[in-house]
Amino acid sequence: MKKIITALALVLSFAWAVPSAAQGIKFGVVGGLNLTKMNFSSGSDNLNSDNRCGWYFGPKMNISLPLGIGLDAAVEYNQRRLNINESEDGVKYEDGETFRSIEIPVNLRYNFGLGSIASVYVSTGPQFGFAVGNSKMWDGMFKSEKMNTSWNIGAGAKLMNHLELGIGYNFAMTKWAKAIVPESWQGEGEGYNFKANTFQVQVAYLF
Repeated sequence: MKKIITALALVLSFAWAVPSAAQGIKFGVVGGLNLTKMNFSSGSDNLNSDNRCGWYFGPKMNISLPLGIGLDAAVEYNQRRLNINESEDGVKYEDGETFRSIEIPVNLRYNFGLGSIASVYVSTGPQFGFAVGNSKMWDGMFKSEKMNTSWNIGAGAKLMNHLELGIGYNFAMTKWAKAIVPESWQGEGEGYNFKANTFQVQVAYLF
């Protein structure tokens, strides 16, 4: 919780520090679907993952600056569905888990188009995720990290200065979870961990 509060404070401080040249600050809501695939560390060759669908929703802030530059930030409750496939002695096992988190994306944007009628934007920036709920997954085989960092790239369209439709991709920069290794394994699998990359489709409405 302290890390979430700290990240929120940083976002608010950045918004407060935006120059007085800002053309406007708008608040709204954002929501969408995500498609997540896990990437396992080297050594875990018997593990792989398929894409699985989830969703997210939360409040959003958009700051417009001159020359088409802008900043947006959000605080999202995010549910990702993670799938793990394991092959052992020629037998395949498949299991899924729901990974819940609070995500705080902060993106720099460049807008170009027809002013308030319609415009197109591209965006990029960091995203800070904080795991919520049970930290152990797949019957205790993995334990999730309390915080992870990723990077967003995206593009979309803004209509009538209120409605936004966008797509994006979220690249994991830090690991999401690490293996919990029983003592009987005698060091085998100690380095196992995974990251997760996510494709996103979103809709936002700014008031």
